[in-house]
Amino acid sequence: MTYLQQFEQLRLSAPRVAFNTVQNENSPYCQYTEKSKNCYMTFASYESEDCVYNHRVFYCTDCVDCALCYKSTLCYECVDCINSYNCNYCVYCEQAVDSDFCYYSIGVQNCFGCVGLRQARYHIFNKKYDQENYKIEVARLRKLPLAEIYALMEPLLRSVPRSAMYGKNNEESYGENIHNCKNTFWAFDSKQLWDCCYVYHCDESKNLVDCSHLGWAEECYQIMNAGNLTNCMFCLGSWYSNSLTYCDQVYNSHDCFLCVGLNHTEYRILNKQYPKEEYFQKIAEITSQMKRDGEWGTWFSSAYPEVITYGL
Repeated sequence: MTYLQQFEQLRLSAPRVAFNTVQNENSPYCQYTEKSKNCYMTFASYESEDCVYNHRVFYCTDCVDCALCYKSTLCYECVDCINSYNCNYCVYCEQAVDSDFCYYSIGVQNCFGCVGLRQARYHIFNKKYDQENYKIEVARLRKLPLAEIYALMEPLLRSVPRSAMYGKNNEESYGENIHNCKNTFWAFDSKQLWDCCYVYHCDESKNLVDCSHLGWAEECYQIMNAGNLTNCMFCLGSWYSNSLTYCDQVYNSHDCFLCVGLNHTEYRILNKQYPKEEYFQKIAEITSQMKRDGEWGTWFSSAYPEVITYGL
C-alpha cells in the first residue's frame, strides 16, 4: 500500500470536527469562519459580527446575504463591496453609503441604480436629482419588482465603461478583484498578497503558490481552506501550524507528515509520534518512496467524493 493510500485510510478512520472554525462566539453553522460573533450560516469569513447567510465577509457587521464584502456594515445582498454602509444590492462598490443597486461606484452616497460613478450624491440611474425629488423617486422605485429595476439598469450596465481588471493599489500584479497586492500573478478575489501566484480567495499572505481560501500564511504550496500557516504543503483545513506536509485538520502543531485530526503536537507521521531525529530521517525516506511511486507533489483524492464542495 502506498503512503497516500495509507493517508486516505487514516482520513476515513480518524475522528474529524464537524465545523472547521476558530475562536468564534455564539456562531452556529459557520464553516471556515474565524474570530466572529453572533453569526449564523456565514462561511469562510473573518472577524465579523451579527451577520447571517454570508460568504467571505471580512470585518463586517450586520450584513445579510452578502459575498466577498470587506469592512462593511448594514449591507444586504451586496457583492464585492468595501468600506460600505447601509447598502442594498450593490456590486463592486467602495465607500458607498445609503445606496441601492449601484455597480462599480466609489464614494457614492444616496444613489440608486447607478453605474461607474465617483463621489456622487443623489443620483438615480446616473442622473442628478435634488434631495427632495430623490427621496420621492427612490420611494417609488423601491416598490418595483427586482426584475423591473434590473431592466431599467441594463442600458447603463451595457454602456458605461469600466476597467478590464477590478482592483486597486496593486504593483506588478495581475488577476481580478485583487487589492493591495505586490508581485502577484493570476490571483482572484484576494487582498494584501506579496510574491504569490495562482491563488484564489487568499488574504494577507506572502509567497503562496496554488492556494485557495488561505489567509495569514507564508511559504505555502497547494493549501486549501486554512489559515495562519508557515512552510506547509498539500494541506487541507489546518490552522495555526508550521512545517506540515500532506495534513488534514491539523491545528496548533508543527512538523507533521501525512497526519489527520491532530492538535498541539509535533513530529508525527501518519499520526504516530517519532523522536525528532528519527522524524526527519523517516520523512526523507517516505518522500523518496513517494517520488518513486509517482505520488509526491500530487494532491490527494477526496475521501468523500459525493460531497465535494470545491473549496466552499
